[in-house]
Amino acid sequence: MADDDVKVRKERDPIMVVCFVVFLVASLSVIGASVYNNYIRADDTIAVNGDTVSVNYVGTYYDYFNDVNYVVFDTSNWSVTNNDNVLKSNDFVAKEKAQHSPLSFTVGGNQVLSMFGNSVIGHKVGDKIRVMIPAGDGYNSASTDKVVAASETKTVRSFERIPMSQFEHLYGYELRGNVEIEKSVYGWPASAAFNSLDNTVTINYHPVNGQTYVMVDNDFGKVSAAVTSIGVNIEYRYVVTDFTVVGTEGANKSIQMIMVDLGATKFYISSVVDADNNGIADSFVTRTESERYNQDLYFEIEIVSIN
Repeated sequence: MADDDVKVRKERDPIMVVCFVVFLVASLSVIGASVYNNYIRADDTIAVNGDTVSVNYVGTYYDYFNDVNYVVFDTSNWSVTNNDNVLKSNDFVAKEKAQHSPLSFTVGGNQVLSMFGNSVIGHKVGDKIRVMIPAGDGYNSASTDKVVAASETKTVRSFERIPMSQFEHLYGYELRGNVEIEKSVYGWPASAAFNSLDNTVTINYHPVNGQTYVMVDNDFGKVSAAVTSIGVNIEYRYVVTDFTVVGTEGANKSIQMIMVDLGATKFYISSVVDADNNGIADSFVTRTESERYNQDLYFEIEIVSIN
């Protein structure tokens, strides 16, 4: 009886070996396919509504990134933020390197602008997408547009008292005592005195009648103040030059916005009329809403992951 049992086992062993080998090969095939699908094969999953998608992006005004008139207003890419050759908007907030990371959102949700979120639908990881969002579908607020003629007289008192916090914002340092200011926010010289009792600064302005002083001079243009009268009040006219035209609608020319920050007053020059094409604005349009509002937005997006 024992010999018969041994014989049966011997006859079955080859069959068991074959079955084991088949099972092992099948298992290895499944594992290999899993490794290939998850780690080797390029992910061809496309984004659909409800997916969580992570993207890197560059947001610009006037044109797509690296095209002729682009100005960056936001980005998730440290290499863009850290590049001094990349033109940044007036309101661009430069974050630290550690604060830069892909943006994650749910497709079809309300975490990002709808045209931004919907632009990834049908795309897969690694795809780069460009989308232009018209002003009406971007960031919106009530218009504050105001036309200012170059001949219009503006007035400021020959002295003014401002909070220390405002002085620090305008001039970049905290005042403790008296100081001569070579160039005030109006361009002309001034003197400033700190009052410790109420933490204010009194500024006395010292322009020369008939002189023109540069208030703003940067990559976006130049704004000067031409002084026409001096007394208790100082009267002057704005002179806007060196602007970059990004669009023309009749005599009105849209420009890369120039920011003028006078402390109590802050505005952006968004377009000019230059009838003679001599580079000097005959009139210009100002606005006080934040730079990104009521503005066409251009995005360059790269999909990092889809889940």
